[in-house]
Amino acid sequence: MRVAGLLLGMLLSAQVAGESLSLRVMTDVWPPFRMLTNNGTLYGLDIDLLHEIAQRSGYKVVVERAPWARGLAALQSGRADMMTGLAKTAEREQYISYLEPAYYACAPRIYVAPQTAPSLTHYQQLAGKRIGYVLDSAYFEPFDSDKKLDKIAVNNESQLLGMLVRGRIQAFVGTDCQVDHVLRDPSMAKRIAKAAYKPDSQTKLYLGFSRVGDHAEAMQRIGEVLKQLREEGWIARRAEHYGLEQPSLREYRAP
Repeated sequence: MRVAGLLLGMLLSAQVAGESLSLRVMTDVWPPFRMLTNNGTLYGLDIDLLHEIAQRSGYKVVVERAPWARGLAALQSGRADMMTGLAKTAEREQYISYLEPAYYACAPRIYVAPQTAPSLTHYQQLAGKRIGYVLDSAYFEPFDSDKKLDKIAVNNESQLLGMLVRGRIQAFVGTDCQVDHVLRDPSMAKRIAKAAYKPDSQTKLYLGFSRVGDHAEAMQRIGEVLKQLREEGWIARRAEHYGLEQPSLREYRAP
């Protein structure tokens, strides 16, 4: 079992008004947004984004790696200040303040064995299948609220990939940004494919702050930085660096 609470002191310890302002950010591995080097260091689009935010805003950012559901719980309780890569839901908005607009967007897709992919063309065909998903993730409706499906919750996407390959599940829901990155590996592409059925939905990714505590100043300052990065095309360029060239990215490029 992965040890939660891997603290990664990162970014610049910049000074603001004579004192260092620190933000605790919860996250988990989610390629290519958050990945691990061989020595356990996080890198990826979200990590680059946090570095740049720290440099421009003056906040020191400390990242703690934990399962996604545990990170959300930390925001809810106020034990953490911020998360990246957040999809917006009504339930989460009760304890998370989102920075508008989204900094990226992906699409939810169904992944199955390659021989099954062409024939799975409708949502109703998910009935009777064991379907994996990441606990407390938001994908699309009606899937998120569908209690009739045989759904299996796990802590992260890497578990879903292994479970599908081993036949423990017949399908899983993921986001194309992340899973398609994994499927660049030819050995994985032979075992896993996107179903023909495509949910009519988009998963926008946000920075979000805990509603516990006073984060108004941080939200304003980081919101201004995020706007600058979007207008400069910085986010688009870093996304392309990691091979993220989804059509939905055009919405988030600078005009």
